[in-house]
Amino acid sequence: MGDSGRETPTTDESTDRTTSDPSANRRSVLRALGGAGALTAFAGTSAASERAASVASAEEATDARSPAEARERARQDDEIDPVWGFPALSDETDPPTSADHEVEVQIRPRDAPIPEFVFEPTGLYVEPGDTVRFSYASPHHTVTAYHPAFGYLQRVPDEVPPFSAPALPQGGYWLYTFEQSGVYDLHCAPHEIFGHAMRVVVGSPSGPAADPLPDLCAGGAETTGMGGETTTATETGGGDGTEGGQEGGEPELDPPRVTAYTVLTDPALDPETIVDERRVSWDDLAPESKQLFVQIRGFPPC
Repeated sequence: MGDSGRETPTTDESTDRTTSDPSANRRSVLRALGGAGALTAFAGTSAASERAASVASAEEATDARSPAEARERARQDDEIDPVWGFPALSDETDPPTSADHEVEVQIRPRDAPIPEFVFEPTGLYVEPGDTVRFSYASPHHTVTAYHPAFGYLQRVPDEVPPFSAPALPQGGYWLYTFEQSGVYDLHCAPHEIFGHAMRVVVGSPSGPAADPLPDLCAGGAETTGMGGETTTATETGGGDGTEGGQEGGEPELDPPRVTAYTVLTDPALDPETIVDERRVSWDDLAPESKQLFVQIRGFPPC
């Protein structure tokens, strides 16, 4: 703890820019071209004026682009996709940019049939525009935002799309650039209930995830399938074809499930603590935050 984990900025000779500087990207070049065009137009060159107007229109379109347009622009500009990130099956795939931080996606053995599923570090501070590399030390994981589009309470900043890494093999990696300031709660979709979750603070603690998660022990929190009893898919519905038991088919939005909930409510992952420490290890969490609430029974069936 206390180590920022930041890599030394390196210079990309192909573009002559410092790769860890989030402002040195293609949009900055467009802005520079726009400024040059404006100066030329002031000197009376109509062609330059037309170019400046075209650049200004492109900048306006960038600011108001849809998620699909953002993905297309990221592809054209060789940047990290704001929804799909940049997945690679192995280290042999060259990344489009250098990473500023690294998180290892691990499986650790423990004295139980189910191992520990770990993001290391589990809490990470980054600056807006930083790129994080998620290195798959074990296979079959995702890096998925807690987002209403996935059926969860919103735990990412406003206007952030529902992003997720695909499941990748061991030795693969996934890059994601955190553009907007705020708190991001993330999880591995296949292993969430076993505690595979983490928190990233970008810039300063703000947004929905800067607030504490609902207290499931307070008696007033409404959750789907989060009680101590085993439930089935039909039991979590309303019994009349609606999702989550609500009229009109509106699904309930769940908080992080089972052990992911206790991981993300551990005091070591308080957003302010992450800002102070820069990196919070899985080992810094209390043992009770990592306990298993799911047991394997009746397997193998013989």
